[in-house]
Amino acid sequence: MKILIVEDDSTARYALHRAIRDSSRTILEAEHGGQAIEQIHGHHPDLVFLDLNMPVQDGLSVLDSLRDSPPSRLPEIIVVTANDSVNIAVECIRRGASDFLVKPYDLDHIRTIVARSHRRCQLETRVLELQSQIDSIPSLGSLLSISPSMHRIFDQIRKASATSLPILIRGESGTGKELVARELHRLSPRSGGPFIAVNTAALSEHLIESELFGHVKGAFTGSDRNREGVFRKAHRGTLFLDEIGDMPVGVQTRLLRVLQEGVLTPVGSEEEIPVDVRVISATHQDLEAAIDQKRFRADLYFRLRGIEIKLPPLRARSEDILLLANHFLRSELSFSPQSTEALIRHPWPGNIRELKQRVEGAEAMARTSLIEPEDLGLIVPRSGPEAESMQDWLAPFFELPLTEGKQKLADWFERTAIDRALEKEQGNVSAAARRLGIHRQSLQQKLKERDSS
Repeated sequence: MKILIVEDDSTARYALHRAIRDSSRTILEAEHGGQAIEQIHGHHPDLVFLDLNMPVQDGLSVLDSLRDSPPSRLPEIIVVTANDSVNIAVECIRRGASDFLVKPYDLDHIRTIVARSHRRCQLETRVLELQSQIDSIPSLGSLLSISPSMHRIFDQIRKASATSLPILIRGESGTGKELVARELHRLSPRSGGPFIAVNTAALSEHLIESELFGHVKGAFTGSDRNREGVFRKAHRGTLFLDEIGDMPVGVQTRLLRVLQEGVLTPVGSEEEIPVDVRVISATHQDLEAAIDQKRFRADLYFRLRGIEIKLPPLRARSEDILLLANHFLRSELSFSPQSTEALIRHPWPGNIRELKQRVEGAEAMARTSLIEPEDLGLIVPRSGPEAESMQDWLAPFFELPLTEGKQKLADWFERTAIDRALEKEQGNVSAAARRLGIHRQSLQQKLKERDSS
């Protein structure tokens, strides 16, 4: 990190230098505005402490001279002056300063500013590294990751795609289960055939059999023509059954027969029709617990689970957050340092789906070329040395209207508590509910409401 101190008083300059010196920092100095501009253009400091009243060239003229510089080349500038006028402070901010300090300043406050700026520099460097490496980042089709856990899954996908075994993909909602299913199909010998995806949770119990197996004309009220069903549409290809854990038990029995015998009977017909389909299913539910509660057939579970692939939640592959966030950006916008920090610290209960939606929404609503945390709809409580009290930690919530701030704080706490319980119990909903002290059904309902939001 490079820090420039611009101060005509040598004693004050030395005191500030001594307060912030560190082996990880390069401290530059300038006695007046002319030297400051040379140092900024020649050495590109990350942070500048700029005295306002100086001979030769004052602080305001330095700010003016930097106005036409590209934003990526501008340092963070903290104006330092003995003048505590509000008008002067506003004018400095208007001309490009980041903050305003009145002499005599507190050295601990200065150190906090430097530490905050240092973290910002580290985040910006990480973003630039990711952007420069984007073309060389290991990927598998549309799947992109630098996470070792995902690279192991890439290997599983390559191996599993070459087989004809059914595959069960498990993971929280929004982790990319359908994308994995599509890659399994793309790499398989069936890639020339159709890929049909159906969300079984989105179908009513009355319609799901017709959707899966088809029906003949007159099979039930309103069936005025024959319907093929997704199994027949996926013939010689791949059928992806999402949210298989929500399938009614009666339909599970018919599905098991199709998987075992390779034939189906449309609703309202006695004709047996052979089908050649590779089934990939997915769920975010605890199927083992569903078997114990007689909501899911054990024989179907073992039939579907020829190969099991478990996708980690986004919070468990945090190294991918900035990579994916930048991948989802479709314009010349970029994330501010504060947004970058907010992205990394958010728990992402909705996983990649939530990340994509927030980035696309922020891109549409951003007011400048930089996406800010409020554009993303993120509120991140501050932590670390600068959070000296509970009120400081809660400060972002206090900035909102009372009802909204109270609700967001409650939502944040509930999501975080549930996510931590699920993580500690390795996704076991029953065990997580016991840890939280609530009924399993209550936890399931909360998860379902969150998934649909």
